[in-house]
Amino acid sequence: MLICSALVGQICASEALAGSSPRPLGGEQRIKVINYMPNTVFKFVGHYTYQSIIEFGIDEVIQTISMGTPTPWQLVPAGNRIFLKPVESDATTNMTVITNKRMYFFEMHAEEAKGVKDTDLSFIVKFVYPEDQTFNSIRQMSVDAAPDLTHPERYNFQYTISGEAKYMEPLQVFDDGEFTFFKFRDINAELPAVFLVNSGQRESLVNFRIQGGYMVVERVAEKFTFRHGPDVLCIFNEAYGKKIPGSKQ
Repeated sequence: MLICSALVGQICASEALAGSSPRPLGGEQRIKVINYMPNTVFKFVGHYTYQSIIEFGIDEVIQTISMGTPTPWQLVPAGNRIFLKPVESDATTNMTVITNKRMYFFEMHAEEAKGVKDTDLSFIVKFVYPEDQTFNSIRQMSVDAAPDLTHPERYNFQYTISGEAKYMEPLQVFDDGEFTFFKFRDINAELPAVFLVNSGQRESLVNFRIQGGYMVVERVAEKFTFRHGPDVLCIFNEAYGKKIPGSKQ
């Protein structure tokens, strides 16, 4: 059963406020992604003595870079990437990047790193674009069979949903102890990007496939976040860590 509550709504709202900052991609915390949203100021934190890369869309070419105070930063544009690092103290400033397709606004900061293993380091920050990647309409349906719900005892249906983006809300969510299944009103419509949220509240972009009319994520998690542009929806697994009789756990 799907339940929305004020408490989880507050938790989800705090996630939405963090949408303009990079998030780790997968297991390597120093490789990060950030959702592109028009008219948004993106926060970038560089670290002294370490270089970083900001990577834009593969079909973009950097045309102009302008900074409020450029001297504290070393910048080298190359195609759709900027190689950069802070080189002077008091490096807080702003930056505008114009490519052949988009305009980006950045709030720039610099800190000391704890070392090369510091997970706050950003070796690279990659932009994710709703119209180009995971959000795209999925036209090719899989021929794989749908889950056998004639045996509901094999599945965990104890999920709750929080967020105001009702158009992203799935009709049904469940897992079999191995995979998580999301049922939507129209599986051929634009689907959100799916992020797994770990115990430290860090998000990692996860892939999904279409099977038997369901969006299938080959993971089970305590929390998932759906993102579509500036909109956020949080999915909570209320039975996470519990044994479901008959499941694959």
